[in-house]
Order: sequence, then structure tokens, then C-alpha cells
Amino acid sequence: MVKSQLTLYPSWNVQRPAIPPRSRFYHLEPIGVGTPYVESLAGYLIRLAQEHCVNVGQLILAEIAPIIRREKNQSSVQVESISKVCGIDRDRTALNGMGLMAVNLVMALEALTGGKDLRCLTLLPLAEIVSKRGLLRPVRAWCPICYQEWLNSDHSIYEPLLWSIKIIEECPYHHHRLLSKCPHCHQQQLVLCRNSRPGYCNKCSHWLGQRSTKKVVPGLRKAEIFDNHSSYILNNIQELIRATSSHKLPAQSYIVQQIFSRYINQVCGGNVTALSRFVGIGAATLSCWYQDATLPQIDKLLQFTERLQISLVDFLTTDILAADGLNQAAILPSPPSRLRKHLKRLDQPRKQVIQFVLEQVLQEFPPPSLQDVARRLNYRPLVLQYHFSEICSLIQLNHANYRKLERQQRIQPVLEAALDEFPPPSLLEVVRRLGYKNNSYLYTYFPSLSRQITGRYKDYIKACGMEERNRISQEIETIAKEIHSQGYKPTRRRVAELLQKPGIMLNQYAQDILRQVQRSLGYE
Repeated sequence: MVKSQLTLYPSWNVQRPAIPPRSRFYHLEPIGVGTPYVESLAGYLIRLAQEHCVNVGQLILAEIAPIIRREKNQSSVQVESISKVCGIDRDRTALNGMGLMAVNLVMALEALTGGKDLRCLTLLPLAEIVSKRGLLRPVRAWCPICYQEWLNSDHSIYEPLLWSIKIIEECPYHHHRLLSKCPHCHQQQLVLCRNSRPGYCNKCSHWLGQRSTKKVVPGLRKAEIFDNHSSYILNNIQELIRATSSHKLPAQSYIVQQIFSRYINQVCGGNVTALSRFVGIGAATLSCWYQDATLPQIDKLLQFTERLQISLVDFLTTDILAADGLNQAAILPSPPSRLRKHLKRLDQPRKQVIQFVLEQVLQEFPPPSLQDVARRLNYRPLVLQYHFSEICSLIQLNHANYRKLERQQRIQPVLEAALDEFPPPSLLEVVRRLGYKNNSYLYTYFPSLSRQITGRYKDYIKACGMEERNRISQEIETIAKEIHSQGYKPTRRRVAELLQKPGIMLNQYAQDILRQVQRSLGYE
């Protein structure tokens, strides 16, 4: 009898496999990471909302705002609008910048999507390199030809970070000027709003793409860096954005300060004035840079590197001085020798005459300035200050006091009249009437009147807000009771359909009013 042989099979592992944690949202991959056309963080948020079939406002208020509140240890009160999360109007451009708003949004989106290193969709890697001032464009900008080409080729439509940088004025691929107004409704676009969609107007919802009407010259795409100013800026900004994802840029401001110090010491022997004349930037500004007092603005930094004929990324990441052996003779022209001008000498009789004239000037009204007096005597103000320092100081003091009194006599009646106006104007409106750019001067010299104007305007705005809320409350109550009398429950949708402004029901206070009315009518 033949014995059957048993076959041994490998045993199965019946243990439950470890399942990695799931993200709240889809793990949406950013577009163009590591390239000059990397997606912006605001554009990524818009695409994320589109992928989940919700608008941007719902995504921010329902998912992102609670995470930011938890990180800030704030109360769990529901946020009424995206302005409290993303800033008001033009402040929303900071979502692509390098401040706290961008940090909070990166943190929230990484937690929700499971993505990593979303900070490269912002300018956060440049936080210790360049100043925020003048960096970002306050409104949305786009290239209509890029939009149209992406649509025709079934490419994902998105908002590149490059378009949000203020110094960039044209598309690097099509050399078409970036647009900031919709061609249909002629209105500017916010970087982010409740109903944002990639490639569409936020105001009228029209498509923003268009076909190119001019032929692109092939040679323009690969223009040499130093051909002209605009191509230098375009190429260097693209290199800078590409470098943000490589983590090679300086992470601390003192490193940038050391780079400037090395150039000032090795290129021009510590002569800041000589370097200032060569690059066309003020000596005080350069001193602040190499002393780490301030960060350079992007346009000034590009002007500096363009004049030295090096690229911005090379300036920040490589030791050009050691590699190329640059020195003062190679870069800076030798300054011409200048003889110091000596102050004009005065003999004793002439000094007595000038002193008598200056003493008479002290009695004049209105008091003239020292420059006017020097022009009468045909001397430089510096000569008079050198020989008659005390009298010149009194002349300057009298003129300054007179100018201050003159300004007060001109400005004070305007401020007092503003206190009698109705509706009360804001202080900013009064400032513009007087021809000033901001209210710092009025707060300095007219603090009491400025505070009265500001307080009166705030009280008026508060009263208008309360009056509007009372009107809305009365309107909601009337509509809810009318719906109830018809045998239907006054829900948010039914009440909103009959309101003059249906969008009011999106606000928390309107919903609270409706709930109170529902309870008074016997609904739970």
C-alpha cells in the first residue's frame, strides 16, 4: 500500500495589519513643487475646496478655523466669516507670505491632508532674507494665456506663487502682462474669498482665460540674465522660488548680515559710501543691512546684486568672493580725489556787521528760515552756523515755532468743524482732506481732537450696526411668524428666501435670532 505524502504549505499571517492614520481630507499633491511655477498656498486651498465639492468659505469655517483656534487656545465660539481667519480684504495676500497667517494655514492644511512641507507653497523660507514690505501684490493677478492653455490641455488649473509677487509684472512663458482686473466686470480680485474658483472671476464668475493674440519670440524665453533689467528680475525671482524647496537658502538673518559684511569689507575695504555710490542704494540703508538692523526689500536686494553682476541665489548660497576672486579693482571704479572745501574766513568788521543783521532777523515777523537769511547775505548756512551758532539756533527755533503755530491755526478749525459734522467722518477721511498720508501727525500735535473724532466715528458705526441688527431681527421675526401662520416650520432656508438679503442668514447672530423665534413659537 502506497503511503500518501503530505505537502507543507507556508502558514498565513492572520494578524491584523497596522493601518496608518487617515487624513481628514484627500492627500492632494501640490503642483509644481521644485519649479518656478510652484502653486501658491491660497491656490492650493481653493483647489482643495473644489476637490471636496464645497466652497472655500465652508472649508475654512468648518475645518480650518477650529484647528487654528485650538492651537491658539481660544474659545470654541463659531467664527462668523472668513475675514476673522484670513484677514480683511487685501490683508489676505499674507496667506502666501511669511507671517503668522501663513504659518497657521500651513499647519492646519498639513494636519488635514497629511501633506508635508506645504511651507514651500509660501514665501516662509524667505522670512529671514527679505522684508515683507513691498513683497506681495495686494490683489490677485493672473496670465490669461496660461489659464487657456491649461484648460485646452486638460491640465489642472491653479494659481502659481510667482503671480503673487509684486515685482513680477509679466508671465515668464508668454511675456504677457499679468492682469489684475476681470475683462468682463472690470473689477479687481481678492487673493481668496468665499466663492473662489481657479481660473474664474470671484465677482462675476466668468472664465478669465484667453488665447494669445501675439506670437511669442522663441529667444525671449531663454533671455540672458544681464540683457536688461526686467529679464534679470524675472529670471532671479524664478531661481529664488525654485530654491525655496531645496532648503539651501539662509535660515537666519545673521547669515545674510554676514554676507553683506563680507562684501563691504572685501570688495570696498569697509567703505560703505563707495559701495553705496556704485550700487545706487543709500549708505544708511546698506549700513542697516550689514548691521542686521533691517532686512532688505526684494527690489533693493535685486538692484544690489544686478549692479554687482551676480545672481541673487548665488549671492545668498555661495561664496562668490572666494570662488571668483572679486575685488575692489574688478567691481568698483576708483573714486576721484576730492579736496575738502574749507569754510569761508571772515574778518572781524564783517563778522560784526553779519552779527548785527542776524540780531535784527530775530525781531522779524514772520520769522524767516536760516536758508532764507543765508541767501540774503550770500553765504552758505553752514558758514553762518560755524561763526554764529547761538544766533542761528535761535533763528531756526523761531522759524520752527512759527511753522508749528501756522499749521495749528490751519488744521485746528478743520478738526473742530469735523466734530460738528453728521454723519461723523473718520479720522482718515479728515486726514485726506488736509492732504496728509496718515494720521500720525494729527495724533502727535492734536491728540485730544484726534481721539474725539475717532471716538465719535466709532460710536456712530456701533449705533448703525445696532440699528441694522434690530432691523434684521424684526424682519426675521416677522417672516418667521408669517411662515408659522401658514402651517410650516420657519427653517433657515424658508426664512432666507423671503429676506431682502438672503446672505444674512449665514451670520451667527441671525441664526441665533431665528432660534429664539422658533422657541417662542413652540419649536424645539
